Amino acid sequence: MNSKEWLLKWLQHINEDGISIVKGVPLGENMVHKVAELIAPVMQTIYGTAFDVEKTQEPINVAYSTLPIGLHQDLVYFESPPGLQLLHCLEFDDCIEGGGNTFLDAFEMANKFRVTYPDLFQTLTKVPATFQKVHYNREHPVHIVNQKPHIKLNHLGEICAVYWSPPFEGPLAVAGSEVEQYYLAYEMFAKTLSNSKMLQHRLRPGELVVFNNQRMLHGREGFKTNGGARRLKGCYVNIDFFKSQIQVLNNLVGDGRLAKRVGNQCFF
Repeated sequence: MNSKEWLLKWLQHINEDGISIVKGVPLGENMVHKVAELIAPVMQTIYGTAFDVEKTQEPINVAYSTLPIGLHQDLVYFESPPGLQLLHCLEFDDCIEGGGNTFLDAFEMANKFRVTYPDLFQTLTKVPATFQKVHYNREHPVHIVNQKPHIKLNHLGEICAVYWSPPFEGPLAVAGSEVEQYYLAYEMFAKTLSNSKMLQHRLRPGELVVFNNQRMLHGREGFKTNGGARRLKGCYVNIDFFKSQIQVLNNLVGDGRLAKRVGNQCFF
């Protein structure tokens, strides 16, 4: 990936499919940063510029346990959630049972939901959910609350953003007349997701998955360590920098066409 042409091809693949798995990445603590920086600067979040996904004795997040993780997007409580998420597998012993990653295209699911349940779809575009991260028992306390609907449409009625993160949703703060219809739509959309065919992949050491966090839902199977180790190193890239890099490269060495909508609320 040492030429602009190859980098453009890779980024276009991520833009079109929402996800890419890279094999043969050297096992190093900073390799996930090096891969990310081929695209853009690493994004700073409440977790710093990098994070480890591994089992801990007293997990402060379900990601640091062995429990299953349902489909979601990361940091949806941000005004602009992370764009690309990169996860580099450093350890995943063969003795571990389970622990595979799951992925599902939120835009595809929202469009299917629109056809099957048009009224419930409209509810999810109008009634704002509450996304929050309130955590004071940490080095840098956090209190972020953000209200927005699960699905946003542009002026043509096309989907331009989807927000789904059940573990980080707070109390609904809307008129009483909207509550029942909201939860009916919420439950039906959740069922639509859980009943859909997902991409499942058990990462191997040296593999790195990069996906569009503003488009792709991701989760994890529960697992038993059986004395083994499972450790991933992760980081994020801002969605606007990602889209900018595609456009710059396409203008320089490609055909100049506009980058596909990336899920960042952009109307075109």
